[in-house]
Amino acid sequence: MVLELYQIELRDEVWRYTSCQRDVLANGYHWQSHVIDRDASIEQSDDPLRADTEFRVEAGSELANLALNPPLNTAPKVTIYRSEDGGRTVYAVFAGRLMAGVWDEGFVTVELEAVHTELQVTGLNETIAPQCRYELGSRKCGVREVARDITIQAVDGCQVVISEPVPVEYAFGYLKQGGTYYFIDQQPDGVTLVLLHPARLAVGTAAQITRGCDRSLATCFRRFNNAFNFGGAVNLPTKNPYVGDPIDR
Repeated sequence: MVLELYQIELRDEVWRYTSCQRDVLANGYHWQSHVIDRDASIEQSDDPLRADTEFRVEAGSELANLALNPPLNTAPKVTIYRSEDGGRTVYAVFAGRLMAGVWDEGFVTVELEAVHTELQVTGLNETIAPQCRYELGSRKCGVREVARDITIQAVDGCQVVISEPVPVEYAFGYLKQGGTYYFIDQQPDGVTLVLLHPARLAVGTAAQITRGCDRSLATCFRRFNNAFNFGGAVNLPTKNPYVGDPIDR
């Protein structure tokens, strides 16, 4: 059985995932099953350890959140391993760092940079965008978010009706039941949540919802009263002030 293993390291924390449909034990570690769809750039390269690559994961997962909200000045290290004998022999096919996550219709494309490319960089840099670059609840953000208990009253595809009204502040947040998270795409009113994907939720069961953030200054101020810690640059110019050329934002 062919295995593909993904190890992400950030300071003292290590995450281990596999694209297999079930968890596996390999190389002395437990690897958690995760929906991962990788491109073929490694296989197509003459030197895989020098090739930049990317893969896609479902939005709302821990790996997707890490890619969308990487810590400042510290890029998580990523090593991709492969085994063609069920985990007895494991070898690295990629070593590098996680550069960015790009939202893509319910999925997140995780962009990786090989160690070889990283070594060619002459200095540190940071990309600044109009949207906030901090993860909701992180140290830089400063918001202390607490999940709210709810009861499922009705379910119709992606639409979930809850028993008690809540503030209309949960769009872009999450509904959690057990160990499963569902991304809240919209909240039309106080008792209706529209999930990104249909969910198997039983009527009358308990769940929790957590407010979300679309990383805009307006949401940061109105929903969380946290504009002081906003991590974006809303006044970035759209044209180069010296030559008038458009700036890639």
